[in-house]
Amino acid sequence: MKRLNKVTAAVLASTISAAAFIVPSVASAELSANIGVSNMYLWRGTNLSLDGGVVSGGLDYSHESGAYAGMWTTSETDGHETDLYVGFGGEVGAVSYDISYWAYLYPEDDKIADGDISEVIVSLGTGPVTATAYISADEGSSEEYNYYTLSAEMGAFSATYGIWDDSSYSHVTGSYAATDELAFSISVAMEDEGTVEEDPLFAVSYTKSFEIK
Repeated sequence: MKRLNKVTAAVLASTISAAAFIVPSVASAELSANIGVSNMYLWRGTNLSLDGGVVSGGLDYSHESGAYAGMWTTSETDGHETDLYVGFGGEVGAVSYDISYWAYLYPEDDKIADGDISEVIVSLGTGPVTATAYISADEGSSEEYNYYTLSAEMGAFSATYGIWDDSSYSHVTGSYAATDELAFSISVAMEDEGTVEEDPLFAVSYTKSFEIK
């Protein structure tokens, strides 16, 4: 699953329903693409690509109003994942906000069914600090699948603390953006049930973005 740490109006802002935003004019809209590689799929303090590195790519459509939509796909240990998202966000005074709906799809399944999941993601930020809630939107899901983060940024450095609703494990992840494309992360998980790798995870990623005219 794609990791989100930073609230931005152009890329991360989203609405719960696609019908909630007005279709923008071409002159005030942007379409971009991205492609990336990493030595692992670091997701919420765990490594989802135990067999090695991953390749990812996506498309983002954003409007100056704060509305956006897009898709992102990546390889994983047992196949690949595709995320679809839509939303809206912006700022009120010194407070930034973001609300989005994400669907995480796994095409290796025979159909869009039990293997696919969805979330509503709500973020509030002020200054360098952002709090985010990832709320399960699957029918019949329990609160134990909800996930929360508190993150802070200082220049090229950022840190995130994340915890699941059932407190099965939490993690601390620190990152350094050497350039706009190259980033380094270290993540340490803390848990009680013996199901999560507690040794530090080191991730290196390179992502290149392109504007599409």
